[in-house]
Amino acid sequence: MADSQESLHFLDYWRVISARKEVIIIIAIIISIAGIVVTYSMPRVYMASAVIQVKQESPDVDPFREEGYSRYDPLYLRTQYEIIQSTPIIEEVARNLNLNEKLGRSYGYLEQLGPKSFDQTVKIISKNMKVQQYRDTNLIEIKIFMKEPKDSAPELAASVANEVVNVYMKESYRTTRDQVSTALKKLKQQIEEKKTEVSGLEDKLSSIRTDKGIVNLASMYGTDGSIEKKSLAILEEFRIRAKLKYQEKKAKYDTLKNLSTNELLGTVRVMVNDPVLATIFTEKSKAEVVLSQMEKESLGPRHPDVIKLKAQIGEFQVKLDEILSGLVMGVKKDFESAQAEYENIEKEMAVLKQGDALSESSGYLDYEKASDSLKRARKFRDILDAKYIEESIKLDIPRSSISIKVWAKAPDVDDPYSPDFPLNITLSILIGLVMGISMAFFVEYMDTSVKTIEDIEQSMKVSVLGVIPQRVRALNDKGAQQAHAEAYRVLRTNIKFAKNLNGGKVLSVTSGSVGEGKSLTLFNLAYVCAQLGDRVILIDSDLHRPRQHKMVGVDNKKGLANLLIGEISLEDAIKPTNMPNLDFLPSGRLSTGVHGLLNSSMLGDIISLLREQYDWVFFDAPPIIGVSDASIIMRQVDGVCLVVQHRKYPRAISMRAKEVVTNVGANLLGVILNNINVSKDYSYYYYQQHYNYYPSKAGNIGKNSKGAN
Repeated sequence: MADSQESLHFLDYWRVISARKEVIIIIAIIISIAGIVVTYSMPRVYMASAVIQVKQESPDVDPFREEGYSRYDPLYLRTQYEIIQSTPIIEEVARNLNLNEKLGRSYGYLEQLGPKSFDQTVKIISKNMKVQQYRDTNLIEIKIFMKEPKDSAPELAASVANEVVNVYMKESYRTTRDQVSTALKKLKQQIEEKKTEVSGLEDKLSSIRTDKGIVNLASMYGTDGSIEKKSLAILEEFRIRAKLKYQEKKAKYDTLKNLSTNELLGTVRVMVNDPVLATIFTEKSKAEVVLSQMEKESLGPRHPDVIKLKAQIGEFQVKLDEILSGLVMGVKKDFESAQAEYENIEKEMAVLKQGDALSESSGYLDYEKASDSLKRARKFRDILDAKYIEESIKLDIPRSSISIKVWAKAPDVDDPYSPDFPLNITLSILIGLVMGISMAFFVEYMDTSVKTIEDIEQSMKVSVLGVIPQRVRALNDKGAQQAHAEAYRVLRTNIKFAKNLNGGKVLSVTSGSVGEGKSLTLFNLAYVCAQLGDRVILIDSDLHRPRQHKMVGVDNKKGLANLLIGEISLEDAIKPTNMPNLDFLPSGRLSTGVHGLLNSSMLGDIISLLREQYDWVFFDAPPIIGVSDASIIMRQVDGVCLVVQHRKYPRAISMRAKEVVTNVGANLLGVILNNINVSKDYSYYYYQQHYNYYPSKAGNIGKNSKGAN
């Protein structure tokens, strides 16, 4: 049962598509043509792309880097990604390629905007540039899209992409060199200051030696063997070392304590290789980059992510301050420790010098102080000088942090990036089909005409006596298909064995409105009955629009109308036909009009006479709605068949016709569904199965009706 329902459900959809195929085809063609026209009228956009590899900044060979040490910044590549598409880079590209002139004239804003045209050029380039990173790599692709100028857009797209690469590489190299050069200038200035200080201390030491008459310090260490002088010499050696250490620590502390936070951070990173400090500094830099990106994306200061990130930056700053404070405190502790050590040695020497002759030499202490200061100054100068030389050498070593993997090439003129002609045409056809099918179902939804047998049975509550296919002609016509006669044989059988006919033989065939095929249906039914041996008379009682005489092929001058007014007799009115067993009573013509003729009591007498002479008496009645003649005929016949044309009129007309038939007291046998496309509409097949093997609601024959013929 489930399979049957699914099959029937699918056939429902297929029936709609088949019935509305003209709508589908027309809409599909219109939309397809529109899509093709729009596609070919769209401006052609060309794309050129360059691929570069970006690594962290470092010399190709670093002789001063410790083996195995490498610093990795996870936000470095993202930062470079933003720099590539930054406004300064785009502005430089626009100036180098004179894009303001080229694009301004092509788009027509050069003279209109004047000095502001350059900003518009930058906006156009930025809008038509797309930078993307290949996932899990350090490769970045730079895409440029160009549609203007039309004659040189492919070449211009490639030129802009390559120029972006060149400008970015130069800018990256220049920025790095400028930063290092600025730092080296500051370092050189400090070295010169130290050299000046060393020169002054050397002059001071020389002056003390001359003034105090100190010629050779070696005598101080004692050339005799006295214990006191040997001890004093050893302590003096320790004192000098301690003093140098103390002065070095003091100088370092004095330098650090007077610096601001930023200066202290820069100095400490040079002087102290602290991995914790470097890590926190890197994390803080990453957070600042992300915060800058959020602000660029127009996130306000009250955004939760912005507030959270600012809090993290504040925490990193607090940690940096704590670490810097701790480092300064550590330097201070070192200085104080060296000072205490030096002072202890001084105290021990003071004890040993008491009573010693050397203590009488007042120039010795001054000389030692000057000598210590000179040594400390020379050492600090040498440290700075070595650092300067190291950084200068690194600056001169080539750097290749950016390498070009693919240069942009101008695309072919016949191969634009957009529009994609095959894709657009394919989509146009598909959209056309979808829209056509959608419109077909919409029209089907809006169409309230009779479409299926179920429409009649469910809405009109009557059974279907027969289903007549499309393109049926009169069966006496040479061009008629004899296969169509089978539908009328089924119709004859269903009428003959209809329970509510009760053996009657006088039938009237009508329709709700004109053009539903009642006359042709009745003629072919009479023709089939005559073929099967029944004596049949066909009466054209549609006095307003008679048609039966044309199909029978007889004259319509005299007929029913003349019979009703007594001009001719019944025998003279009935015309024989070329078909055995089939007689014909035409409608006839009157010069005075035919209105009200069927009210004559003679109609009943005519029916009584014909009932005795024929097996079937068929009346071709006018449409039931709008013409009173049909109601008069229906009250006097044994049964009425209502012809409904498939997909012709709204169901309301057919329902109204059925109500009129029942209201006048006529015996409605059922409905004849006309003009069905049996090759595409499943209703015909369903009708054959339903009415040949199953009893209908109206009591039609439940066994094979074809065998009843």
